[in-house]
Amino acid sequence: MSQIRKFIDWLSFHPSTEDIARALATEHLYEFSVRGIRFGRLNSDDSIVVLGQFGYEDADLYRGRTIPSSEWRSVNSPDTILINSGTQGAFTPNASMYVSCLRDRGVIQGYLIVEFKNPVADSDKHRTAEAIEDLCVPIALYLSFQNRGVSSLAPGTVILTDSRDSGSGQLSARQLSILRGMVEGKTNHELATEMGFSVSTIRHETMRIYQALAVSDRKEAAKKALMLSLI
Repeated sequence: MSQIRKFIDWLSFHPSTEDIARALATEHLYEFSVRGIRFGRLNSDDSIVVLGQFGYEDADLYRGRTIPSSEWRSVNSPDTILINSGTQGAFTPNASMYVSCLRDRGVIQGYLIVEFKNPVADSDKHRTAEAIEDLCVPIALYLSFQNRGVSSLAPGTVILTDSRDSGSGQLSARQLSILRGMVEGKTNHELATEMGFSVSTIRHETMRIYQALAVSDRKEAAKKALMLSLI
């Protein structure tokens, strides 16, 4: 979780998309021997804009270019085939690439493609995929804000405008304390002992936190807390 927090804090300085791709390859995913990274924004007409690239000699050819749907979807490459199949978050058949959807509120904002120097071994696939998907969450939110013309969020602000969100509109001080404990990896029993409440009270408040943040588990709640600067 500290890795994600560090990445989100860095995104708040609004780095260029090229710098985001470079940071993913050389810092946050360095241990997985990344050869190259590309990510782009999907437009409403299904065209795609190439935003960030790292490790590709033809980067200048695609940088900032809007590629029509008919053009990019017709490319016979493992990553495009995977996207066209509708598969979300998966390795290509030879495990040399990983393709992830960048989603926010269920809407695809774009795609992230990670290419490795060597095929990923079966024993390493789960850990590799989890690391990439964790980083995709803040990238998708970042792109979503750009698409909506939102450059930043005030610290402590929770966006609760989606129909799935709670009508309460905010988290109480108690709930924020519990949420902080989630980010720190504390169990309900540990939080109950620390805060002087029963375990059932912690569980009840936890469910209200899930409802307010429109998430379904502790991991998602912790991620969203970090993304919205609640903690």
